[in-house]
Amino acid sequence: MELPSRVLHELKVELGYESILLLQNSSNCWIDLKAISETPIINLNANQEIYVQALFRNCLENHMLNVLAIATWSPGHIYSYRAFPRFTIVKRSIWQVKRYFEPQLKDMGGYPIVTMPDNVFPRTVVYKDAQGHYQLSGYLSSFMENFAKTLNATLKISWHQVPRDNEIVKFKKVTRLIQTRTVDIPACISNIALDPDFRNYSHVMEISKWQLMVPLESEIDRTLLVFGGGSQMQIVYAMCLMCLLALLLHNVNRLELGLAPSACCLGALTDPVLRAILYQTLSMPRRPSLRLKITYMLILVSSFLSYNTYITQLETNLVHPLTKPPIRSYQDMRRVGLKILFTDLDKPAMLKAIGKHVLSTNWDVHELVNSSVFQAMRCLPNSSYAYPVTQTMWPFIERKFARQHRAPFRLSKDFTLLSLVPFAIPLSNDSIYHRALNSYILHTQASGLYSFWYRRSYYKLLSIGKMEELPYNNFECNCYLRWIDLYYFWLLYTCMVCLSLVIFAFELSARLIKKIIREQLV
Repeated sequence: MELPSRVLHELKVELGYESILLLQNSSNCWIDLKAISETPIINLNANQEIYVQALFRNCLENHMLNVLAIATWSPGHIYSYRAFPRFTIVKRSIWQVKRYFEPQLKDMGGYPIVTMPDNVFPRTVVYKDAQGHYQLSGYLSSFMENFAKTLNATLKISWHQVPRDNEIVKFKKVTRLIQTRTVDIPACISNIALDPDFRNYSHVMEISKWQLMVPLESEIDRTLLVFGGGSQMQIVYAMCLMCLLALLLHNVNRLELGLAPSACCLGALTDPVLRAILYQTLSMPRRPSLRLKITYMLILVSSFLSYNTYITQLETNLVHPLTKPPIRSYQDMRRVGLKILFTDLDKPAMLKAIGKHVLSTNWDVHELVNSSVFQAMRCLPNSSYAYPVTQTMWPFIERKFARQHRAPFRLSKDFTLLSLVPFAIPLSNDSIYHRALNSYILHTQASGLYSFWYRRSYYKLLSIGKMEELPYNNFECNCYLRWIDLYYFWLLYTCMVCLSLVIFAFELSARLIKKIIREQLV
């Protein structure tokens, strides 16, 4: 049977001849066409109306929606079918057709699209409302609900497939439910880099990184900053400088008196040099020689430089306090007693990221837990562990501690496990929603809707109690020196006063004993 020239011309305009002519009913044809189910198909061998109905039912079972049948007993008519909301045969006259292959998913008439969340925070979050009914939140929830509305369909959540207690659904279970057609489109995204078959996924929805979230290094105590200017070596350098200046001044004074050089310079160290380093006044000879002038000039210049260096470092460290050595390797983790917390679901990606040898060598700094415990501890978060996070999870952690003086965690650039992680929705390779979902993904990303749902989900999670935003703390930023900051100075001053009193008491005792001995001799 030949197609009328008018039909050929209109098909050329509508499809550009991108069609397949199915000339006979064979089981091999169904196998070949199932892989390209979205391709328009024309059947020219529809010789009975009962055969047409059976043909279309087979097409629907094999997810082939774009099918036309030309009847041999009625050349002026074409047959097609409407899959949603119920199976219906459509008979049209060739002379009245405006579009041969009408989109089946344009209006599904409330047909249910079955989905299932994977319970990965913050993409999909299962919770109970005030009436005790299970509800779904997260930005993928908004994504799926709006997708169903664009197709005039109903989103049906398969609650009995979702585990409770914050447990993450395993990816193998998701793929099994997709292949058995229990779930049409799962409300989850997966790393397509771990699966070589890209046909089982939609367009890429997110491009992220997989990094470690490590505890922020603690600040050095302000009392130590005030005492040493942020560096213990600075005290050592100052003492060495004082000894050199005292030795120089003592020997210059001895040379002025015509005496030989000496290394005993305790007197010069405690009086003029110590006063100069502490930026205090000191007494100078009335008419010093040139050598003494040069020596005192060196002492004053050293005093000026050391004092201003100390003040500059102190002011800088009080505004931006120094922290302890950062965590940049597995050895640093062992030094501070830190462990990486992860789940069985993360183990394949971890093996791909760092390799089996590195993981086995550093297994002592890893701890394996179930997904519910992992998500609970990461949302707190517990600073006793480091956690692998993506770029979608990390902003939620940042927002939680936005009002705090210092966030307890930071995103480590030294532990970038995967620098490129493309996420997409897993689908069956013959899914009827492939083209509609891909188009919808592109539109939501181009319009900014996807980013809007992502930002809005944070406030939704706040409202249902799945996320909290910590309040402002009472920490005084850039505060002046406090009495407690001078703790070591007060301690040193007290020790020196006590030592002076002991020496004074010893001198009084010695004088008293000497007087008693003298009286006895008399």
